[in-house]
Amino acid sequence: MTYISLVNFIEFGKMVGPWVLLSLYFKKWGLIRLPVCLPVFGAISLKEELISIRDNILSGSLRDREIESRVNTAKKPIIVDCGINVGITVRWWFYLNPDAVIYGIDMMNEAADFTTRSLPEKFRKKFVPITAVLGSSTGKTVELNYDDPLFGGNNAGAASGYSEKRSVRSVTLDDCLAPYNLGSVELLKVDIEDSAGEMFRGAKQILPKVKNILLEIHSDKENNDALKILDHNGFRIRKTFKRHIWLEKV
Repeated sequence: MTYISLVNFIEFGKMVGPWVLLSLYFKKWGLIRLPVCLPVFGAISLKEELISIRDNILSGSLRDREIESRVNTAKKPIIVDCGINVGITVRWWFYLNPDAVIYGIDMMNEAADFTTRSLPEKFRKKFVPITAVLGSSTGKTVELNYDDPLFGGNNAGAASGYSEKRSVRSVTLDDCLAPYNLGSVELLKVDIEDSAGEMFRGAKQILPKVKNILLEIHSDKENNDALKILDHNGFRIRKTFKRHIWLEKV
């Protein structure tokens, strides 16, 4: 465990208590009886939520103190969260700044509905759920194959062999956000299972408004495609940790 991870481990333990901390750290999911109410995250009813808390918050993958400080001190910051899944990251952004306005995007409408229900009423008014398969163009037919719509690893490029499927239309991030006429975006978080490069190709209008980006990488191709586009748009790498890359506008 690195020094940074150790500091995060101790801080997280103070938030949730030693029993929950150790249960999450050692992946002893059965020791946490669901549903349970946890500080910061509220009501937890699914194992997927526990996994997301462990992988994103406890491990420190989602953490960058400088960017968190910017989000915390910004006045009503706009955050665009692409790939919200069960809404743990959305809850974390609201923890950092209760005045934030968050646009949460996921290709599964079940994820948007679940995240909305998980939020306290005061935050639901500041959360804009959007169901969309993000891509480089709008209108392309995409077939989604999956077993559980709330599984964190659902991928728009997954092959056949799953129990469920649905056909949807792709949307660029620009078209997705155009109706909201956004100003400056404090943070753009992207975790869309190997499709970040395609998404950034369809984000020519929104990228100039973005200050900070958190990108989760799933393959070398996604890494190369995404970073090439972001470098061209004036972003530099601030920090890397495991599969996560933090970037900021130069």
